Amino acid sequence: MENGSPMQRILIITDNTRTLAPWQHQLMRAGYPVLTCTSDRPELARAFSPRPSEIFILDGTSVRLTPREFWELLQVECPNHESCLIWLVTEEQAAHLDPAGGMDDFIVLPSTGHELLARVRLHLWKSHHINSDDLITAGDLVIDQANYSVAIDGRTLDLTFKEYELLRFLVAHRGRVFTREALLNQVWGYDYYGGTRTVDVHIRRIRAKLGPDREDLVETVRNVGYRFNA
Repeated sequence: MENGSPMQRILIITDNTRTLAPWQHQLMRAGYPVLTCTSDRPELARAFSPRPSEIFILDGTSVRLTPREFWELLQVECPNHESCLIWLVTEEQAAHLDPAGGMDDFIVLPSTGHELLARVRLHLWKSHHINSDDLITAGDLVIDQANYSVAIDGRTLDLTFKEYELLRFLVAHRGRVFTREALLNQVWGYDYYGGTRTVDVHIRRIRAKLGPDREDLVETVRNVGYRFNA
């Protein structure tokens, strides 16, 4: 979004995606955009582009990459990027943890997705003051009301403020049909003197930014108006 902060994302680094899949799904259900990649160096470098995540979860039970090695790689690819690293370790690894090893937090496995979700929320609150109540989710679309940003399937949308407000209103009232006049009143205000064509133009732009696979999320109801159809 213009003049807005980007959506905070989470990257899980693991060579055993099946084990951590339930954790990924739980984080996504809570409204956080979550990506995964292996510890392969070229794949990690690609995952840092075009913008690294704010939370990294390193699966120490399946990858040989250490937190210190991870930070060295991140600094080469993205110097001065601020983020948090949570290390997942076994009980044996926890017994030999180096406090200066480079992780910001760690979780001893076996554990639950609930504990990981709580740690993520705590770190995002400390660093960005983001609360889960600030998030509106509809499938893989996430609206971060604290930062005025929207992401779909982990991809941040470049929306203008009015596009954001229009999409946020429709998603918050998903399934309900609104006339163009109602949308003008709710998003632009009662004192707006422009015509209803303004709504059509913004809807077209939103659909274009959602992409061809997601543009039908904003549905046209013939002779009435629009609704968000999750």
